[in-house]
Amino acid sequence: MSRNLLRTSSMGFSIFFMWEIVVKYHSVFLVSLIPTFSLLGYLIITLPIGYVLDKVNKSKVIFLFSVMTVLVYFLLIFVQSLIYIYAVDFLSFMLYMGSGDAYYSSIKEIVSEDLSGAMSLNTVGRAGSGIAGTALGGSVAYFDPASLPFILVVMALVAASLSFPFKSVSSKDSTIYSFSHVSKVIKLILPLLLMGLLINGAFTAIDVYSSGLFHLILHVNAIYYTAFLMAFSIGELLGGVVGGRIKVLKEGLVSSLISLFGLSFILISITREPLVDVLLSLLVGIGTSLVNIPLDTLLTSLIPNKMMGRTNSIIQIFLLSSSPVMATLYGILATLFGIINVLFAVGVFGILMGIPSFFVIKKFKGMKEEDVQKFIA
Repeated sequence: MSRNLLRTSSMGFSIFFMWEIVVKYHSVFLVSLIPTFSLLGYLIITLPIGYVLDKVNKSKVIFLFSVMTVLVYFLLIFVQSLIYIYAVDFLSFMLYMGSGDAYYSSIKEIVSEDLSGAMSLNTVGRAGSGIAGTALGGSVAYFDPASLPFILVVMALVAASLSFPFKSVSSKDSTIYSFSHVSKVIKLILPLLLMGLLINGAFTAIDVYSSGLFHLILHVNAIYYTAFLMAFSIGELLGGVVGGRIKVLKEGLVSSLISLFGLSFILISITREPLVDVLLSLLVGIGTSLVNIPLDTLLTSLIPNKMMGRTNSIIQIFLLSSSPVMATLYGILATLFGIINVLFAVGVFGILMGIPSFFVIKKFKGMKEEDVQKFIA
């Protein structure tokens, strides 16, 4: 609950200011700096926090980061310059992702069976907080912009109160792993990580271009923009409910869904009906969960508990760094070629990505944790 509240506040902050920036400055590039500064904050903390998480009680980390988030949002009440907005984005996302790493790296310690079910619940919680965060940012932008800092502070306070530390679960694995072992695991699963980086980087176009698409091209208000982003989260939630029932990773299904993602981007670039775009966003969200749940389950099942913190931190760099890096790239490309042309090109790329993803997933789906331990021994 604490982690989901932090995600809701972080999402609300991003949605609100991505809209406010495009309305005030008419610049997709300035909007793209929001996810860029998010990455910078996380990159600074990811490796140190990964090492710490393999050594300490993870719930204490979540509590500490929740308290620090309260202080970051509190200063937003008094200062809302563009520079400080980027600073809050930098710090709040760093703290949210750090607490997320602590939460994610503890899942395998707590859940010994039905890991796919746990990943499904995790996806549902993430999607639900995404829906709440999108509704928060969009509705506040439309009705009462001045209230956002106060709402964020209250949410962070509640998150801190819910995250009071509990006793850590001891791992039965007594093996000591070094960063050299972690690097071997990363090398082993590198094809999966590169696939995730390219696919998630393509999805970033939705976040970067949505405000510009609805404000500059479709000429509609923030309600449609909010509905578009919320539909994606609702789709993730629906896909999360269904995805937990998929016990076997099917390469044909995943590669087909990836190609359908690409087709959806092409349709979004072509249509000029806001409600059609909202429906397409819903479908993309459903497919995203159906792809990510079995992939997350596979990755988590392969990694030994004693190196989960460090390995997960590096994995998140691969998966999350695609978003800010591609966001900046999309901002530059939109300035040079236009939003619609870039969306169409991303769609074509997504369709083509379905082919290599089939072979990558087929290679890894039969692998187990014992195979990884033998590989790094």
